[in-house]
Amino acid sequence: MSNPKPQEIWLVRFPFSDLTSTKVRPALILAVHREEAIILGIFSKVTNSNLQTTWVLMSEEHPNFLQTGLKRLH
Repeated sequence: MSNPKPQEIWLVRFPFSDLTSTKVRPALILAVHREEAIILGIFSKVTNSNLQTTWVLMSEEHPNFLQTGLKRLH
C-alpha cells in the first residue's frame, strides 16, 4: 500500500461522536509528517443550518465538482 500524499483523497475510518463505532468516509490529506497525517473529513449529509464557520460547503452543482473525484448522492 502506498503512503498518503497531500491533496489526495483517502478512505478513512472515522469514529462516531460517542466512540461506540466507526464509519469509513473520504478524507482530504492536508499534510504528512513521518507516519502522521493531517486530514480533513469529507461528509455528505450537512444542512445549511448546521454549517459551522470553519466548514466548507461544496455543491455538487459546482462546475468543478467532477474534478474532486467524489460521488454524488442520489
